[in-house]
This record gives sequence, structure tokens and C-alpha cells, in this order.
Amino acid sequence: MPLPPAAAISVRDTLDLLDKSFPDFAEGVANGRYAFWLGSGISLGVVPGLWGVVETVVEFLRASRNTADATCKFNRALGEALQLAGLNAAQIAALDLAIPLNTWPQLTREAIIGALLQKYARLLAIRVGTEPFDYLVWNVVKVPETYAAAALQPDVEHLCLAALSLEGIAIDMVSANWDPLVERAVTILTHGNVALAPTVVAKPDEVQLPRNRARIIKFHGCAAKAAANEADYRPWLVARHAQIVGWCADLPNQPFMTALVALINEKPTFMLGLSAQDGNIQHVFQTAAKQIAWDINATPPGYVFSENELGLDQKTLLENVYGNQITPANYDAVCDAAKIQAFAKPLLTALLLDVLARKLVALIGLMPGPLPSHERQPLIDGIGRLRNDLASAATTSVAFIVGLFERWARASQLLRAGEVTVPDVKYLPISAEAIPGMAGNQDQAALGLREAAIALGLLGAGVARGDWTLDAEPAATGAGVLAVTSARLGASRTKVYLTANAYFAMLLIGHGELDESEAPILIQAKPLMPSMSRSPLGSFGRTGVPLTREISIASMMDTCGTFDELYADFRRELAI
Repeated sequence: MPLPPAAAISVRDTLDLLDKSFPDFAEGVANGRYAFWLGSGISLGVVPGLWGVVETVVEFLRASRNTADATCKFNRALGEALQLAGLNAAQIAALDLAIPLNTWPQLTREAIIGALLQKYARLLAIRVGTEPFDYLVWNVVKVPETYAAAALQPDVEHLCLAALSLEGIAIDMVSANWDPLVERAVTILTHGNVALAPTVVAKPDEVQLPRNRARIIKFHGCAAKAAANEADYRPWLVARHAQIVGWCADLPNQPFMTALVALINEKPTFMLGLSAQDGNIQHVFQTAAKQIAWDINATPPGYVFSENELGLDQKTLLENVYGNQITPANYDAVCDAAKIQAFAKPLLTALLLDVLARKLVALIGLMPGPLPSHERQPLIDGIGRLRNDLASAATTSVAFIVGLFERWARASQLLRAGEVTVPDVKYLPISAEAIPGMAGNQDQAALGLREAAIALGLLGAGVARGDWTLDAEPAATGAGVLAVTSARLGASRTKVYLTANAYFAMLLIGHGELDESEAPILIQAKPLMPSMSRSPLGSFGRTGVPLTREISIASMMDTCGTFDELYADFRRELAI
């Protein structure tokens, strides 16, 4: 059965595609192996892509021309642009230039814009009288106003990249985009925590800036920085043909070249929304390949593209970087193996869910106790079930992603602190490290992360066995982390809470997060506290009638030697 188009594929189908056809890539992403190369395709719908840039320039020149002046600089520039699109004198004369571009016949308009898309750098290099060389970029496209406007909000792609950067996954990003949408997404998720903001490199000397958790090399410049400081950053907005052709040989750009070549050689490349049509991009990859070429059979794969079909420029890049490893006999297979047929929205959403699931699986493996590794497989399968069910419910919308993140942040704070201490933080990572570094995190034991992963694996196993169903709770005070409903006829829906220890359990009560009268289920990571007065926060748990069902994951993991024993204990304690 053929795959859906890259723009229409669901999150769940994208996960299936990763599982079946790109498992080494997905594992490599979760291990923090990849550098993320970002193009205009990830920001379409928020800021103008190349199509919008071309339309803006052509319409400006048309509207600015003085038909009575034979020497009009705008008239001459428009004629040059139309010739660049492949029109001859007769075809140009046949155009009705008195009416706006958007009212031209559709076929004519789309043919002209489409032709100029592949020559956008030449279009932006057209001279307009004695205006500055970057006149069309700065004064017509209006990069700061268009690409760094305060009203611009991140889309799904930017939010997922921000979350992946906080998880220690997308810590090396390279962007050909002017917009600051990834940076704004991190600001939103972290409530402006500057220590977690990515380091933005927008001109060559900034490669020496101290690195935060993540770094974005914006080798074509940054609209936000240019808006704040025109003198320093306007010269580094790259778009014109002369800039792109001379970019790699231009001595001031050598720090960029050095950093990008090193990154290509150190990490496999994952391209999202990037056509790779610019000559400087092609040259950087060729330079890197001449130093250290990635093996065509490398694990994880050296080059991966998020595309419906690879374009000529992307295929050219593969041909050049693989050199004599690629032949007419394997050319098609190499190109197919480098293409994930899913665009950035579903692909990044799927990758984020997969990373979270893989981190939970890693935590299950790190949990001490007599349960051998083969007996933990049903727990791992339970995490997989939760991942897949969430992916089936997922949509590639900002509303879904924001709702997911807010619930995740709330659940993380209840687990780690027993209360929501920073309500404006919209995302908390499982860990700041990619999976290989998680074993060295000494905070996992205190935070209850390993036990929480065990609990989620057990809940997922119960869903897989048909013993209960799970559904989401709102991100609001008094809501559970999730809710469980037994498969028994007439069973009621029960809130479930996860927290690290007995003190945090008391805080849940004291701050109105848990209402014992609702008979919720409270899963604690550590051993339960013996019955005692919980003043000043009030009585709790096993004092009087035990309305709240308390479960200790650590206690069960200390005694259970098989999954069946563990699951039976867990199900008995749930009492649903």
C-alpha cells in the first residue's frame, strides 16, 4: 500500500514509518546524534516562503513604475525580472502591468513566480537604479518587519524543535531562515529562562559565543538581530546571488565555513524544509565530504531529508557527498533511503513522542530491583502502547501540541515537587541529556523518574491487555495526571496521580491538587509513609478511611521477580 503524501500523513502513520523503515534514524535522533538543518519549509504559514518573497518583489516593482518615464528605475528592474522568468519582449508586452499581480491570469502568474523561485537569488540581486545592493531585501522584502514581527507566533515545527532542544536532542541546529520562531518557541516553553535559550550565531564572530544547551547557526542572518541592530547585522542577511556565489570564498565567512564543515563531519545531517538549492549549501557539504565522507551504509544514516520527493538539488548533494560510493546502479536506492515521506509537522511530532517513549524505556532499564531485563519487556511494550495511542489521537495543530505540553509540564511538576511551582513553564524535559547520557544523571533517583516510567509501563500494559482504558485530564488545579476506567461493566472513571514521595503527596492535598473524597489513585515512587498526622496540611491517606488508594512502585520493584507478579500486585493495589 503506497504511503500517504508527505503533507497528509498522520502522526501515527509517521511513527509506523519510522518503526518499520527508519529505525536506525529514529534511534540516532533519540541518542542526540543528528544536526538539524532547517529551511523555509518549516515556517510556511507563519512567514512568507520564497513564493511570497518573489510575489512581493515583482508586485513592488510593478506598482512603483512610472510608465511616462522611459528611464524609470523600477520599470527597468521589472523588465529584468520578467526576462529572468523566461519571458521574451512580446510576452512582456502582452502583460497588463496596470493591474496588481494577484489579479493576473492564474496560469500566467504561477508560471512567472514558479520560474523565479529557482532564481530567487538572482531576482533579489537586480539593481534598482543607484539604490543599495540589498535594496530589494531590506526595503522591499523588509526582512525585520516581515520575519521578526512581534505578532509572529511559533508553529508546530518550532514548538517541537524547542522541546527536542530541551530534551538534549536538537542541540545543534543550522538554519537558512531569517525568522526567530524556534527561539520564540523556547522562550514560550521555558517562560523566558535565558539559561535555556539557544545560542544564536548570526554573524561569523558569534561562533565564539558561549554555548547554552542548544545552538542555532543562522548562516543567512537573523531578522530579529538585524531589527535590533541594523548596523551590525544587516550586512549578514544573505539572499542575493553575489552573496551566495561568493559566500564560501569570502574570507569573513570562514568562521561560518569552519563551524559548518566540522558539524557535518561530526554529526549526521537531518534536513527539514530545506531544498539545498543554494550554491553555498552545496559547497559546504562538498567541502566536508572531501575531508571525511560519511559511509553510504552508516548507522544511523548520514543524510536524511523530510520530503515528499527529493528535488534535483538534494539528489545532487547526495551524489557529491557520497562520491564514488554512489553509482548508477544504487542511485535510486540511495535517494529513496534518504527520504522520509513526511513533512516537518507530522515528522517532528512523531519524533518527539518517540524520544519521550525511548527515554521512559531507558528509565525502566535504569530502575534497580530483582526484575531481570527480559521480564521488563512487557513494561517497554506498555510504553509503546501509550506512545501509539497518543499518536493516534494527535493532530498536527498548535492547539494539540500546546495542550500536550501543558499537561506534560503539570504532570512533571506534580511528580518532582508535589505542586505546580512554575505554572507559566509550558514544558519540562524528562532529562536535559540525550539517552546515552541519562545513566549519568544522579537526580533520577530523587525525582522518581524511574518509578514513574515503571508506572506508565504498567498502565500501558493494562491498556494492551484490555483491563482498563486511559484518558487525559485537563491541565488545571485538581485534575489528575490522567484517568483510568476499568473494563468491568459499570466501572467509574478514576483520577490517577504520580508523585515522588510521601512529602510531595501531602503537598498535593495541601495545595488542592488531590481531593481524597474523589477516591483517586496516588502512585508514589518511593515507599509509603506510615500512618501519622500530616499537620499542618491535614490528614491524609491511611488515617481514618483510606479513600485514596496509595501505591508504591519502589516497594513492588524491591520484591517482584517477574512481570506477572509485578502486574498482579499493581492491579490489586489499583482496586478498580
